[in-house]
Amino acid sequence: MYGSRVVELSDEEILSRISCLDIFSYYIGKDFKYGRAICSPLRKDKSPSFTIFKHNSGKYFFKDFSTGESGDCFTFLTKLYALKRFDTYRLVDNDFQLGISTKNFSAPTRQYVGERMKELQDIEPSTTTIKIKSRPWNAQEDKNFWSKYGICCNILNRFHVKPTEHVWVNDRLIVSANRYNPIYTYDFGQGKMKVYQPYGKYKWLSNTSASDLQGFSQLPDKGDTLVVTKSLKDVMCLSIWDIPAVAPSSESCVIPADVVKDLHDRFARICILYDFDRTGVAFANKHRKRYGFIPLFFTNGKFNTFDYGAKDLSDFIANKSLRHAAELIEYTCQEGYSYQETYRQARTVEDGQEDTL
Repeated sequence: MYGSRVVELSDEEILSRISCLDIFSYYIGKDFKYGRAICSPLRKDKSPSFTIFKHNSGKYFFKDFSTGESGDCFTFLTKLYALKRFDTYRLVDNDFQLGISTKNFSAPTRQYVGERMKELQDIEPSTTTIKIKSRPWNAQEDKNFWSKYGICCNILNRFHVKPTEHVWVNDRLIVSANRYNPIYTYDFGQGKMKVYQPYGKYKWLSNTSASDLQGFSQLPDKGDTLVVTKSLKDVMCLSIWDIPAVAPSSESCVIPADVVKDLHDRFARICILYDFDRTGVAFANKHRKRYGFIPLFFTNGKFNTFDYGAKDLSDFIANKSLRHAAELIEYTCQEGYSYQETYRQARTVEDGQEDTL
């Protein structure tokens, strides 16, 4: 999909990338049931008489037994949105983010990718399966994105980050990548995944739980200092200097006590490096009070704090340089470094004075 071949919008080009069944499922939505009658999405219907079936030719068609209408997935879209057939190609290309056409196309009523991703933000991990189709690393787009954080391909492979072409949730195709919308999947193993769209409105999709720590399987058996940070990106940045680090599934979850006990048994001290905002400070403080974690922040100049010009380590590297980050880490790791100032900052913000953060 990242090659130089010139392609044009057509049935064949679209169906070489996704299936007709994927298209039916995507636009019919939660009521989609292959091989079973449902109420027609093309009209008001109280008696299920609309089905999707596989023709002897191997192609998938719809059939509305009440009206006699039938056709393939593109015919279905012409009726659903009152579009010309070629415009249904543009609609599918846009909504599935296939990247065949470089021209913008406004969907008639809904932006499906965004709505689907929004709907899936609160999915139940225990009942949700995520499947992906990965792709090879691309020397241009992928390198441009990750190298600004100092993260190379060897680090990405070590932490099981996979460049991704398509994503399915509960066997429904949700989103596809293109050169303008790269997708990466953090693979935890045993079916646990976290999907990352760095340029998407809804960046994250995950079926992980609070006990799933990013970077946990890469930790050494024992160590001096462990850093709990907010993202796998920051975990990978810290790995550049061989600093052990983990990140929970989200900044707003508390790591379970049994997991923390294992970490305390293995490391002499645990620091927590979250964002210097309402959520980051609140949950850093929860871990400080409950487990004795040492809070650290990239402060932003407010409350008479130093302004680092970045909200986290990966941004600091991107905005400054690896050398500046190395100097900061060396200073922070000095034996005489005082954490009293970060405690004061944390208490100040937690006490309700963070309205302007």
